[in-house]
Amino acid sequence: MIDTKAKKILSIDLSRKQSETKSFADLNTFIGGIGLGLKLYETYKEENPLIFSIGPLNGYFPFVSKTCVLVNNDGVIEDIYIGGGLSLRMRFAGIDALVIYGRSEGETVLEIQNSQVNFLPLQEKINDLGLPGKKSILTFENDKIILDGYFTTPEDFLEQNLKERKVGGIVITGTEIFKPENFLEYEKIYNEILSRSEEMSVERGNYPSCSNCPMGCGKSKVGEIGGNVLIHSLVGCQFADKIYTDIGIVFSCLNVLGYEYTHEDIENLPGLIEKTLKNLS
Repeated sequence: MIDTKAKKILSIDLSRKQSETKSFADLNTFIGGIGLGLKLYETYKEENPLIFSIGPLNGYFPFVSKTCVLVNNDGVIEDIYIGGGLSLRMRFAGIDALVIYGRSEGETVLEIQNSQVNFLPLQEKINDLGLPGKKSILTFENDKIILDGYFTTPEDFLEQNLKERKVGGIVITGTEIFKPENFLEYEKIYNEILSRSEEMSVERGNYPSCSNCPMGCGKSKVGEIGGNVLIHSLVGCQFADKIYTDIGIVFSCLNVLGYEYTHEDIENLPGLIEKTLKNLS
């Protein structure tokens, strides 16, 4: 079962070529995504971190397909959201967030399998790293970040940050399996959400889909920037806002996975994020 009592954080020190995985129960109130990411940024602010964070529903439910990326852009903390399969792979690697800091001495590729990190020299055969069918690849193509061969970001903040750190790519493989105890109830909720696809504010298409999304829309390629606090803490797609601002649905999803969040936790989330932003500024 997934750990519903704490957040599991994988931190990577590029300068020392070291990594460490820890669980933090006190981070649970920040839910995930932008909430968790900002709190981690505050914790690691002296290291000027690059943070990738997911939410409690990633990997489990339809249209919860984004990964929150927090990056320092000339003193401004930008939050961008990238689709593809990255959030799914982080879920099955068993990590809620990836914190990267420092600067590599030479050009490097990070190969992550579950909680293990290898620091490899930059190589052309990055696609050969990781396990087929269980990995997500973030790499450069013509100075632009490309995820899983298709998805990218709305700005160049991530590209600049990775270049400064001398990171030429990241490969994440997730092999852990998490199955809800009440699988029949989980399946019922999953199908209920899937049946609400007509409420998505985007049209179906034949483009590559993000993980757990059947829409194949033409707008997922470029990702998102900013947006609804709850949606981007879960971390859902902005086009699914009608579904994931339905508090009844949100709590049904959280409860069947074993989370013990209350309405008060959800109501307090914007205040926690605002307080964290004030501390950072």
